[in-house]
Formats: sequence, C-alpha cells, structure tokens
Amino acid sequence: MTTLVAPTPEAGSKAAQILEAAGALFLENGYGAVSMDAVSKKANVSKATLYAHFGSKDELFRAMVACECANSALAEVWEEARPLPAAEGLRLIGLKFVTFVMSPKALSAHRVVLGEAHRFPELARAFYDAGPALTFAQVRAHLDELVRRGELSIPDLDLATHQFFGLVKANLHLQLMLCLEDRPSDEKIERFVNAAVALFVKGYAPAEKP
Repeated sequence: MTTLVAPTPEAGSKAAQILEAAGALFLENGYGAVSMDAVSKKANVSKATLYAHFGSKDELFRAMVACECANSALAEVWEEARPLPAAEGLRLIGLKFVTFVMSPKALSAHRVVLGEAHRFPELARAFYDAGPALTFAQVRAHLDELVRRGELSIPDLDLATHQFFGLVKANLHLQLMLCLEDRPSDEKIERFVNAAVALFVKGYAPAEKP
C-alpha cells in the first residue's frame, strides 16, 4: 500500500497541488463522479505523478480529509487546552470543534460521504479514520488526563467521549447538514457549547470527600 503523504504537504509541492485539485472536485461533484484521470488533469500532473503520491482514490480522499483537519483550528487546540482547568479546556475544545464541523467546507465533505457511503463504503471508512476517529481519540485522551488530575471522575471514557460530542453538537449540526437552518451565530454556538460543558463537568464531577 502506498504511504500517505504528510497531512500538511509543503505549499506549492505536487502533493499539495493534487490535494487542492482533488478537494475541489470531490466537493463539487461527489466522490463517485470523480476519477483519478480528472484529478490528474485538474492538478496538471501526470497520472504517474498522481499515483506516486496516492495509490487509490479512497487513499486520496483520506489524505484530503487529514489535510483539512491538520490545517483547521482543531490542530493546535489540544496543546492549548491541556494546562487549563477542566471546564475551561473543554469549552475551548468544544468551541473549536463545533466551529470546524459547521464550516461550509466540513459540511460539504460530510454531505458527500453521507450521500455515497452506501455505494462506496471505503469512502466512509477513509473519512472516519482520517477525521472523526482521530478527533474522538484526542478528546478521549484529554478526558483521561482530566481524570488522572482528579478534576473529573469518569468510569467509562468511551461513553463519556460520545456524550461530549453529542452535547456540544446538539441538534444544530444535523439541521445544518439537512440545510434546514442557516449557520448559527457565534453567540449561539458559544451559548450551546457553554451549557453542554457545564452539564458534562457537573455530571462527571468527583464525589465530594466527607
């Protein structure tokens, strides 16, 4: 299997050129309608060059998603949140996460995957592994650290991580995915995230010592 390029290839490199072209094609036309020939033409590279970087279309899509995640505000939030108290750090993570998944580009990518996952299960797996699975692991690790520090008491980290994402996204993300609502204001996002984190931290607060 061809090794994926780094999530953030050097600007102006062939890999960056290919990822930019592929991203535009995938988001405009969907996954199934895009061929590797089309990507090579739009990127203005030969098919040999394309396949030297990406061995298949699903590998290319996975790299595109990984690149977008690496370049998003989420990329640096983990180090920023680590030294903060539990509620403050989780609010920062929640705000960065919700802002990212509600961005036009992220919503478009989600719609592409959901619309074609039944025909291209490899697309769904590539998308999940390159984006949501990594974010899940990072949030779980952050919660684990808060437990070790004694700031939270969480008996089931996997369950708590699922709950965290459900709380901060609320129903806002689904409404946007279905094009039922416009993007909420930053003030509304902040209000929802603050309330979600307050509930989460209260629910997993350590028992008071007698």
